[in-house]
This record gives sequence, C-alpha cells and structure tokens, in this order.
Amino acid sequence: MTVEPTPTPETAVLDAAAFGRLALVDPNTLELEVNTRLDANLDPHFCASIRDRGVQEPITVRRRASDGTLIVRTGQRRTLAAVRVGLSQVPVIISPEPASEDGDDVDTGSEDYRAGQAERIVEQLVENQHRRGIADAEEVAAHQQLLGLGFKPADIAKVVRTKADRVRATTQAAQSTRAVAIGSRYELDLVQMSMIAEFEDDDEAVKTLTTVAVREPGQFGHVAQRLRDERAAQQVHAAAVAELTQAGVTVIDRDDDRYAAATGLAWLRPSADDPEGTGIEEDTHQDCPGHAAEIVTFRRYGEGHQARVNWLCLDPTAHGHAPLRESMRTRTGAAGGSASESDEERAAREARDKEAARIERRRVIANNKAWASAETVRREWLAELLAKKSAPKGAAVYVAAELGQGAHALRKAMESGNSLACELLGLAAPDGGGYYSGRVNPLAEAARATSTARATMLSLAFVLGAYEAGTHQGNWRNADPATQRYLSQLRDWGYTLCEVEQLALDPNADHTATLAPGDNADGGDADEEEDAAAGPAPDCEPDTAAELDSAEPGDLPDDESD
Repeated sequence: MTVEPTPTPETAVLDAAAFGRLALVDPNTLELEVNTRLDANLDPHFCASIRDRGVQEPITVRRRASDGTLIVRTGQRRTLAAVRVGLSQVPVIISPEPASEDGDDVDTGSEDYRAGQAERIVEQLVENQHRRGIADAEEVAAHQQLLGLGFKPADIAKVVRTKADRVRATTQAAQSTRAVAIGSRYELDLVQMSMIAEFEDDDEAVKTLTTVAVREPGQFGHVAQRLRDERAAQQVHAAAVAELTQAGVTVIDRDDDRYAAATGLAWLRPSADDPEGTGIEEDTHQDCPGHAAEIVTFRRYGEGHQARVNWLCLDPTAHGHAPLRESMRTRTGAAGGSASESDEERAAREARDKEAARIERRRVIANNKAWASAETVRREWLAELLAKKSAPKGAAVYVAAELGQGAHALRKAMESGNSLACELLGLAAPDGGGYYSGRVNPLAEAARATSTARATMLSLAFVLGAYEAGTHQGNWRNADPATQRYLSQLRDWGYTLCEVEQLALDPNADHTATLAPGDNADGGDADEEEDAAAGPAPDCEPDTAAELDSAEPGDLPDDESD
C-alpha cells in the first residue's frame, strides 16, 4: 500500500496558489465583465451592510493580459455596492487564468472565445443559483440568540441592516420558544412562525396553524385570521358577560338547558290582557323572576367586535307573558304535518325538522364567520396588489370589460365616491360623497398627477374597490355574476380563495367552513347576526309580513342579509 506524504506548509501554499492570489484593491479600478445578472438590485439595506462591515466574501477577478486591468468574474453586486458607499479597498481573489480580451479584433466565432464565454456563464450561474439564503426559522433562531445576549430589536435591525418591520416580526417570534421549535422542525416562514407565537398559549390553535402551514400553506392566512377574529369575539363576549353578571343579571347562551324555554322580550307582551303589539321594555322586566340576557357579538369591517345584549324571559308562560301577536302562538299541525298524523309521528317529525334546522344554522354561522374573516384577508391582499408599481397582466382588459358591463356595484361606487378604493390605495377618504357632491375625488386627483402605468393601476383600483365594497355574507350562498367574475379574477392574479369564497363561485359545493377552536357553532357568539336583536323566538312559524320583518337574518332572503 502506498502512503501519501503529508503536505508540508510549502506544498499547501503552492496548491493554494493554483486557485489565485488574495489582494486588497480599490473597487473603482475594477472593470465589470458581462454578467448573467441583469439587475444588480442595490437595495439600501445591502449597501448599508457593505458600508458597515465591508465586503466579507472576496470578489473573484481575472487580469487582462493586454493592459493588466482586473475584470470582475463573480461579485458584481459587491463591487457596485462598494463603489456606491465609497469603500477604498475590497478583497479580491486574482485568478491565475487571464481575462478574455475585448475589442474589435477579437474573433467572437473562434472555439476559444465560445469556450471562454460558456465558462463565464456557468461560473456566474453556479455561484448564485445554488446559494441557499438563510431560512426564516434560522433567522428567527439567530435573533433569539442575539436577544439572549442583550440586544434589543432596534439593535438587531441596525447591525444586520434588516428592515425594522421584519425585525419586529422575527423578534416577536423569537420570544416564543414554541414557535422557534415548530418553525425549525417544519421549515415554516416568518409569517407562520409569528402567528404561532401569537397563539402559543392556545394548544388547539397552535395545532391547527401548524397543520395548515404544513398541509395547506395557501390557506394559512385565512385560518389565522379566523382564529384572530374568534379570539377577539370571545374576549368581547367574556367582558360583556362579566359586566352583566357583576350587575346581578342572569346570562345564558345556547348551550344552557334553560335556553329552549327562553324567549326574547322583543317577541313578548306583558300579559294576554295587554293589546297585541304591546312590548316589554328591559327596565320594566327586571323584577320578573325569568329576567335574563343573552350576549351576541358582531363586527363590521374596520370597526372591531362589539357586544349586544338580547334581553330574555326564561319562562314567559310561567311568568304570565304572552306572545307579542296571537298569530305567533304555536300552531297545531305546523308546516309539513297532516291531519292523520299521530302525536308520536308529529313529535318525531318535529325533532327531525329541529335537528335539520340546527345543522343548517350551524352551517350558516360557520360560513358567515369564515366569510367575514376572509374579507379582512382579501382586503389586505388588495392593498398589497394596488401598492405595486405596475398592474397585473390583463388588468386593462379586465377594467375595460367591467366598465362596459356596467354592473350595479360600479354605478353605486361612482355615485358614492368609492371610499373603499381610496382606502385600499392609501388615499384620503372622499369629502362629501361622489358624483352628486360636486367635489373632486382623491382618486381623480391622483390620476391627474400620475404616469400612464400608474393610471392603469388606479383604474383597476376603482373597479376592484367597487366590487369589493359590494360583497356581503350572502355571497357564499347566492353570488351575483359580477362578484363571481371579481373573485375569479383575483384568483387568477394569485389570491388564494378560502373554502367559503370558493362557494361563491359554486354555491352547490358541499362545504361547511371548519369552525375555529372554541367556536360556539350554535350561535352563542353569532357574529353574522348583527340584526338579530330580538333574542330567541317562540317555537312557531312566522306567517305574516310583520313577523317576517322581525325574523332573524338567517330567515331572510340572501340579498337582505348583511
């Protein structure tokens, strides 16, 4: 067996020399070779890092034999950044291979020239193509270590030259050991890790977020927003319950055994002796033994969650109350029954009908909540789209087609000022309305002072803002053609529709939104029922126009549910 000799220091030096010579040179003396990277993209943070810490990875250069000029083979961005920030010297490795000559006398068709150009292209591609940037989880873990060494978020942003908002996100995630561990294990991105950190004390939410991040990452934003909304609703609900309980009021929800017999005061009159339509006010009912309350939460876009109290009587019959109208009393042989139906058959049918109604109500509540959360995600996405420098492909065609169609939402936006479009663009709110106000709309002012390319984006914002403002919770059951075209176009431009938005495109799809952890599917926290102020109704079927006017939103036609 032959034993290879151990290299001596002299041998090592000779071997290293084959790879080039390290030197410090003035970056202004370097000449750039043709590069496969067409845009150096010298962003401010990169340049600041070069100014602060210098060029840490030597630039690879070759010497041109004819004049001795050093030609940059790899390291174009580092060279340009060093020149921009005024560095006096940068490290370079001078390759022993000479640089290609240039000029009119170069034979560009020769075999040597072609081989040299091929080598250059391959080297430049290989240097960048196989680089792996630091993963979000690795960045968060590193920032976690810096925090442990006494750094503040502002210090980290300064020394590593990273945008402040990103460092805020990384350090928020870094403060959660759980988020860092999950992010590292599943290679999650920063947004996903930050959201897990936000819910780190909720095991079920963390499990849900992790599962979606791994299996359906496109749906992560939607699921996260629903969790946020559910938590906000629960906090508002709990605060309202605590306030009423402290005041001595009995508070129940749909899970309470007493709820089945309870009726909202809005459905009652004081007694059968009182004229029909005589209502019961909460302050006059406080002494009734059945006095109670139900808390429902609701929200509108941009206003947050709010709590509303529905006042109830736990047992109106026992306490002498009567239905607000006689027609609201339970009727024998209710819809679906027959004269020959036995008591047992009627009871079984009514039980089936009640269960079917409960399942449908569960579906409506879950999907309405999912739609409300999707609205937040969708509008954030729209704002990001409209902040870009150029409109997406096909925008001008889409705008022209929709203006030609002249849908109701567009006409309404023109007349009202299209405030949502202004909001999405970051413009001031219209002062005094739309066309009939006689005032100049901020959108029009922006269009008059912009470029042609930006004007296309503003036109797109007008159409998208109008259609977005026209969406409502009823769309997942009954979307108009304009809304369907709108959602389809957003999808084609990269927006990920959540499951309930997909129902707007295919209302017959068999889907019910997955409820967020802790969600009360039977409506104790009925976000979608802002107008359901009456509380539980008597166990009957409304059959007059007046009764339909006071029915819950779930009973109203789709276009009347807001």
